[in-house]
Amino acid sequence: MIPRRSRRLVPLALLGLAAACDIPSAAPILQQTWMVPGDSLEMNVSQLLPPSVGVTGGGTAFLVSVPAPAPFTSTLGALCGQPACQSGGTVNAPIPAFTSPANALSRTVTLPAESPSATVTSGTLNLQVTNNLGFDPLRPNGNAAAYGSLAVAITNAAGTTTTTVQGSAQAIPNGATTLLAIPMPAGSYATSFSVTVSFTVPAGQNANLSASNGISVGASVSNLTVSQATVVVANEAVNVSPSAYNLDDVDLADQVEGGAFLLDFENPFTASAALNFLISAPAQGGQPAVNLSKPMAVTATPTSSVTVALTKPELQSLVGKQGVTIAVTGTATGTGAGNTVVVTPAQRLKIRTRVQLLLNIGG
Repeated sequence: MIPRRSRRLVPLALLGLAAACDIPSAAPILQQTWMVPGDSLEMNVSQLLPPSVGVTGGGTAFLVSVPAPAPFTSTLGALCGQPACQSGGTVNAPIPAFTSPANALSRTVTLPAESPSATVTSGTLNLQVTNNLGFDPLRPNGNAAAYGSLAVAITNAAGTTTTTVQGSAQAIPNGATTLLAIPMPAGSYATSFSVTVSFTVPAGQNANLSASNGISVGASVSNLTVSQATVVVANEAVNVSPSAYNLDDVDLADQVEGGAFLLDFENPFTASAALNFLISAPAQGGQPAVNLSKPMAVTATPTSSVTVALTKPELQSLVGKQGVTIAVTGTATGTGAGNTVVVTPAQRLKIRTRVQLLLNIGG
């Protein structure tokens, strides 16, 4: 049967041989390099996300919080160019037919500065329409035809999508606030998007009309679901939780001459990192607790390797010990323009770990 230690330690090469023509007075000392494999460490994408971006419960998408813009307002005089709408005072007159200009009710909605662009899959634009025009522009004849309509145009980096609300299905009563839920179009959004509200109103019954009669539209975005986002990562704190590293069956501390931790990185993020590799072990066998911290730099490349060298005393303080753990802390910075990183929900930074030991054998 192969001893347990022999199964875990894999000799790589004989680095030196003692040889002589005469019979040696002592056994030769051989140096061998051995490897102790360890577990992989992972850091998920959530550690790079700003407060305005989160991961959904299923981990399949991001949710982005968009600041609400100031309400956009207009007046009857700006919406309707007909003479009856231009009165400086209030007149009771038939509602004229009109179509409001596209720029009369519009607003630009800005994405969070720390997440300036995204690929949106779904979401809702919530409009709070406070109507003080003196009449319902969707139902200028009350509940009878002809009905008006309201068009909401959302323009993003991919183009313009228009949702039309028909008066036959929706009223906007005068003197009240009406809530409208408008689907956010899927596609690419960069920095901001614009919202334009326009009315098509047929001729209607008498109403109290004045050019100063107003309408106000508040806007907010909810449940903005994103499949990919560009986020700003500038000296963002990151960490990998402690993971156990089994060195208790490597009972060769007195034979250790040197070595290192070998770390292989799979980095899907266009971000570099200044990290500290933490190694610890509790006090045991009359020896004090061990707490080591080794700085290392990780490049913004898909794969890279880092060698964390340890001194002979440091390695001897770990080999054969129970409860050895490794962890990673530090900061990450994006290498895109403005320290940006393009991220998707499933991305993970992976670190494969091994311990390399240089041992003196014989003597």
